[in-house]
Amino acid sequence: MSPLSRPVTLCTLVAVAAGALAVAAFTLATMVVPGIDPLPSSLAGHLGAGVERALSLIGALAALVLSVGALVARAVFRSVPPWLVRTAALVAALLLALTTPGGIIPAAGYAFAVSVVGGIVALVVLVALRRPWRGLLLGAVLIGVAAAALATGSGELVPRVAEALGAMLPGAAVPLAHVVASAGLLIWTIGEAAGARGRLAIAVLRHRRSLTVAAAACALPYVVARASWLTPWPLFGGSAELFAAEPTVRVVGLVLGAGMLAGGVLTLGLIRPWGLRFPRSLAGLGGRRVPPALAIIPASVVSVLFTAAGLQFAVEGTGSIGETGYLLLMFPFWLWGPLLGLATWGYAMVRATRPARQPATASAG
Repeated sequence: MSPLSRPVTLCTLVAVAAGALAVAAFTLATMVVPGIDPLPSSLAGHLGAGVERALSLIGALAALVLSVGALVARAVFRSVPPWLVRTAALVAALLLALTTPGGIIPAAGYAFAVSVVGGIVALVVLVALRRPWRGLLLGAVLIGVAAAALATGSGELVPRVAEALGAMLPGAAVPLAHVVASAGLLIWTIGEAAGARGRLAIAVLRHRRSLTVAAAACALPYVVARASWLTPWPLFGGSAELFAAEPTVRVVGLVLGAGMLAGGVLTLGLIRPWGLRFPRSLAGLGGRRVPPALAIIPASVVSVLFTAAGLQFAVEGTGSIGETGYLLLMFPFWLWGPLLGLATWGYAMVRATRPARQPATASAG
């Protein structure tokens, strides 16, 4: 088993069980207590409620079998071709992703934006401890940005974001369980296939740089649209009248754009030297080897989340063809998710065969 296998499969097992119990409890509650809204439909819901439940059940059972097998019955898998086990894991992950209830993207977006802000603050602190003058400069920039936000009347930004997250998270609990379980299966598959050398593996390894750059570029449409809110010609829902009436809206939009930009930059870490070793300017971490799990786990989770959400966007649309196309261009999750999954697999294969001893040469290939 790879080092990731045991904790990841344990998380997968817990997520599948928690998700199944939550769905059962919620379904029972809707039958007993009138007025409770049902769970949002998943992508598979377009095939009918019965088909959706059947696919969800099959995916959950397959995930349970694979997780238990990986944890306590490893000997059983030794008699089964590895490609068959990996294929079963991917099929189970796909079924769970396709039956993920809608509504998780807004909560994930706000949560990620908040985590980006926290990550930037932590990064500045680590830089300041190693490079005081550089840290002071970055700190001054952060203070200036915060002061500018407060000057626009955005003093209630933190309470409003916290309130929005608090309202979203309960409804995102079941979708989150699906995403965690699907991502766990994907991570397990990537770990088991890190040493694979089939045609697909060779192609992914050969083109992993192009795949990673293309995945990172998927952040650009949304980032550019949000950056336009700093100009007199805002795009994607912004207007001078709206910003005058609700100054916080602009700040929230810019923070979300910064979060998407950070996602694109972090995606590039799968092929950059700092994705193998921490930059030397970080106190306590500089020069140390980046644990593969630190990149593989979050990238796999985001890959599953984006793929499921992107496909649902494409199927549901917003009415007209033009509006749907605009939405798919602004949120190219349907492309970013699969590309990120392939790029993560390429990263895992490189880490499995090249122990990141030389930061200057480890990024090649």
